[in-house]
This record gives sequence, C-alpha cells and structure tokens, in this order.
Amino acid sequence: MEKIDLVYMAVSALILLYIFWCFIEPFFLIRDKAVLKKSPKDNSPVENLKIKRLPMLPIGDKEEADFRYVFFSDTHAEWCPVSSKRICESIRRAQAKAPLDAVIFGGDMSSYKQGASRGFKYLNAISKCCKELDIPFYGVSGNHDVHVSNIPETAGFVSLDDTHITVRSRTSGASAILAGLSDTGRKNRVWHKMPALDSNDPVILVVHDPDALLHFEPQTRPDYMLSGHLHGGQMKFPFRIEFCVLRRHDKLPNMGAVQGVYNIGGTTVFISRGLGCGVMPFRFLSMPEVTVVEIKL
Repeated sequence: MEKIDLVYMAVSALILLYIFWCFIEPFFLIRDKAVLKKSPKDNSPVENLKIKRLPMLPIGDKEEADFRYVFFSDTHAEWCPVSSKRICESIRRAQAKAPLDAVIFGGDMSSYKQGASRGFKYLNAISKCCKELDIPFYGVSGNHDVHVSNIPETAGFVSLDDTHITVRSRTSGASAILAGLSDTGRKNRVWHKMPALDSNDPVILVVHDPDALLHFEPQTRPDYMLSGHLHGGQMKFPFRIEFCVLRRHDKLPNMGAVQGVYNIGGTTVFISRGLGCGVMPFRFLSMPEVTVVEIKL
C-alpha cells in the first residue's frame, strides 16, 4: 500500500472520529461549581477593561456562601440531548448537600418558534421539581426567545426580565438585589441599561448575553453577573475561528472571556456553556453544564 494511501486513510479516520465525537459530546453533562466573590470596583471605560480569569472550585468544596443557586442556560430544546430529568437530578443533588436559594434559567428556551412546545415541556419539568423541593425558579429571556410570547407563565418560572427583587442570605442575614434584563434579539438589538436601584446592597444580575456588561455605565456595573449565550464556543477550533467567523459580533470572547468565572471591570462574572446546541446538534471541547453558583457578598 502506498504511503499516500496510508496518509489518506489516517486523515479520513481522524475526520470520522472528529464528526463522531461532535455528535456524542452533547450527551455529556458536567456538574460543576462556581464561587463568586466580590471584585474591587473598577470604573474604567470599556476600551480599558481588564479581564482576569478566576478559578472554578471543586463541586465538593464546602465554603459557606451567602447565596447558593443552580444555574443553567441555553436549553435550545430542539437540539438538547441532556434531558430535563438529568437537570432535576442535579438540582436534587445540590439541595441534598446544602439548601438552595433558587434555580435560575439564563435564557434561550428553544432555537425557533416551532420548537417552543418542547422548550415549555422541558422547563415545566424543572419547574415541577423546584415546586416539590420548595425552591424558587427564576429566569430571563434570551435572544432566541423574542419569537415566543408568555414564556415565563407557560414555562413555570418567575421572570426577572427588567425587574429586581431583594433577597436575604440565610447564612449571614445580609441583603442583596437579584435583578434581570431582557434580551431583544439579535436583529435591531437594544442594549438595556441597568435598572435604577434605590439601594446600596450588592447587585446580582442575570442577563443572557454577557456583552451587556460592555454597555453599562461604569458606575452602574453590577457586583455579580450570571450569563450564558456563548455555549463556551460550542465548537472549539484553532485560532478562535468559531468567534472570528460564527460569532464575530460577540465582543467578550474576542477579549478572552468565553466560559467560566472572570473579573471584568470590577464585576465578578460567570458565563455558562449552556445545555443545548444552537443551529447545529454538535459540540466539540465544550461539554454541556449545569452549575452550582455560590455567591459570597
């Protein structure tokens, strides 16, 4: 057999293995933990923002936190091999270890209007689980959710879109503001400002697209932020091609923030890889995740 034939066979085998893994990876689920501590305030303008990657802690770490949430995002129900049953199991596991203050959904229930029924079914199963455990279930809208009406009521969660509530730590008694912003979609997008808050309490913001942070006035940036949208890149390619070509409008990835915990301009940010897939049922080096987020004021 000619050497060139062996090379072709080897390359073909690698390509097939790559395609096979892209189909398989969406079925995995990583259960991890992010601990968010307050970052020093930084009122630098956007062009001078510094981004510092912070570590994720092991799931078994037992440091006491003020707030403890289960956060998941981007179900994209049409292409989500991770079942709602597995998310409910993750919620029950987390609750068994220590009380949860809430379960929070970061937006993008389904990719298309036609898939809304599957998205509603998915989130309703999680809502039922939260009710059984007596845990509040909150959520915000994502850019794909603008095509579907009445999502919070039909999906069974309490919307944080463009509103806020005061929450109190069960461990220290300290209070904080849990706020959310809606997403207006990618076409004719409007970036909402932070809501006016008549309080000096720390602010925990839930917003689907982390780029929203770049559109806040420096003095109004929240203390903590939970987001999704980026899928951790979903398909990792050399030289960040996935962001240069497929997500060239997203700014934070090109500044170095894709997934995990960061200090961005004085805000401690968690960006989830999400659960489902966008327009293609593939993932590569970006496994789906559901995360216990612990916040220390």
